[in-house]
Amino acid sequence: MFEDKTYKRCACKGPLTHPDGTPTLDADGKQQVGSLDRACLRLKERTHGSWYYSIELERDGTGKRKRAREGGFATQADAATKAEEVWRASKAGINALSDETVAEFLDRWLKKKRNELKRTTAYEYERDIALYLVPHLGALRMRDLRARHCQGIYDSIISHNEQRVEQRAKVTMLKEAAAAASAAWRAAPAASREERQEKARRRTAWLAARDEYLTERTKVQRTTGPATMVSINSTLSSALADAVKEELVTKNYASLVTLPKVTKPRALAWTPPRVARWERTGEKPSPVMVWTLQQTAEFLDHIIDDRHFPAWHLILFHGLRRGELAALAWNEVDLDAEVIHISEQLVCISYEVHKDDPKADSIRDIKLNRDSVMLLRAWREKQAAEREKWTSVGVPAPAEAANRVFTKEDGSMYHPQFFSNRWDRLIELSGLPPIRLHDGRHEAASLALAAGVAPKAVQAMLGHSSMRMTTDTYQTVLPEMHAATASASLDLITAYRKAAAATKLGHAAVETPARPEKTASKSVLKRRRRRVA
Repeated sequence: MFEDKTYKRCACKGPLTHPDGTPTLDADGKQQVGSLDRACLRLKERTHGSWYYSIELERDGTGKRKRAREGGFATQADAATKAEEVWRASKAGINALSDETVAEFLDRWLKKKRNELKRTTAYEYERDIALYLVPHLGALRMRDLRARHCQGIYDSIISHNEQRVEQRAKVTMLKEAAAAASAAWRAAPAASREERQEKARRRTAWLAARDEYLTERTKVQRTTGPATMVSINSTLSSALADAVKEELVTKNYASLVTLPKVTKPRALAWTPPRVARWERTGEKPSPVMVWTLQQTAEFLDHIIDDRHFPAWHLILFHGLRRGELAALAWNEVDLDAEVIHISEQLVCISYEVHKDDPKADSIRDIKLNRDSVMLLRAWREKQAAEREKWTSVGVPAPAEAANRVFTKEDGSMYHPQFFSNRWDRLIELSGLPPIRLHDGRHEAASLALAAGVAPKAVQAMLGHSSMRMTTDTYQTVLPEMHAATASASLDLITAYRKAAAATKLGHAAVETPARPEKTASKSVLKRRRRRVA
C-alpha cells in the first residue's frame, strides 16, 4: 500500500550536530561545518527550503530494495502528489528510477533502428527528431512524459503557423508598398529645383520601404502542414512503442493526441476553364493536376524528337516513379516477353543519390505496350552507338552506369533530379498547363481506368499496397469519362424505351381471329319485312 514520506530540506550550511544534540567533531577536535539539510531551524518558515519525497518501491527480480527520491517541490502537497504518481507508475511496470531523458532515449532508439529502416525512412525519423521532438520534449525524463507533453508539440506548431502566415501577409503588404513607392519616385517630374527635391524625397522613401521589405522577407518561414504533423507523430509513436516494451512509459502517448485533419489534394484535370484561369493568374487549381486526352496527345507530339522520349512514354503509359526510371537496368528489361521488372530505385537525400530497394508492393512486373517495346528497342541501339562513339575516343562508360537503361551520351548516370528538371522544361516549351513528373503516374492510372482496364491491374502496374490508394488517390475522372457518365443513365432509359416499343410492335403484328357476326333478332326481322311491304 502506498505511503508517502515527505520532508523539507534546504541548502543552508552551519555547525553540524549529532541526533542527540552533541557537536560533530573532525579529526582535530573541531566542530564540523556543512550542509544542515533537515536540521536547519529556519525550515519552519513557509518560504524557506523545498519539499522532497522518498518512497519504497517494489523489489526487483534480484530481491533488492528500490527507493525513489526527488526534491525541489514548492509545497508538501506537490511532493506527495508526485510521490504517488511515481509509485503508481512503478506498480504499472515503469522503471521509475530511470533518469533517461527523451533526447537520450530518442538518440539511443534511432541508432538501434537505423540498421533495420529504409534509408528514406531513417532520414525522415532523423529530421522529425532533430527539428520537432527534441526541441519540444528533449529535456523531459522519459518517466515524466505524458500525453499532454506530446499534444503540446502540435499546439505549438499550430501557433507558430499562425505567426508565419501573419508574417507572410506582412511581407506581401510591404512588397506592394515598396512597389508603389518605386512607381511614385520614377513618375515624379524633375524639371524644376522643387520637383527634383521632391523626387529625391520620394527616392529616399522608396529605399526605406525596399529595405524594410527585404529585412522582413528574410523572416518568412514555411508553415508546417497537417501531413508533416502526421509524419512527426508517426515517428514519435514508433519510438514510444519501443519505450513501452522497455517499461519507460506506461502507454504510447502519441496515440492519444489530436491532430489536424489531413486532406489529400484531389487530382483535377486541366479543363478549358481551369486552363483559362491559370493563363490569367498563374495559379494551379490543385497541387495534383493531369491533362485531358487531347493535351496528353499534344505533349507526346511535341516531345517526340526529344532524346528521352522513351522515358516519358514509360511514365505516361506505365506509371514509373522517377527513382525507378533512373535505376532501371537492361537486365531487368525483357523486350521479347514485353515486360520490365521493377526491383531497384534511386533515392535522393539532400541531393545525394543512394541505391535502395522499393517497398515490398512496389517490386513488380510491368507489361509493356507495343509502342514502349518499339521505343526501347530503338533506344538500346541508339545508346549502344553513342557509347561506342565515346569509347572510340578513349572515354569508357562508368562501371556503375554500364547497365542502366537511361544514361547520358557518354554512358554516365543521370541524377534523378535531371528527369524532373527536363520534364518541367519540356512542358514549358510546349505551352501546356503544368503537371509534375510524379503526376505522370496519375495520368497513367487515369488513362488506364478510362480505357476500361480493371482497377486491380492498374494497382499492380503502379505497385500499390491497396486498391483504395489506386482508385481514390490516382484515379482522376477525365472530361471524357464525365461525358460518358452523364449519358449513361439517359442511354439506359433510351434503350429500355426502344426495347419496349419493339415488343409492343411485335404484339400488334400478330393476327387476331375475326369475331363471328351476330344473328339478327326476330323483332328486327319483322321490322325489315314491314319496310319492304
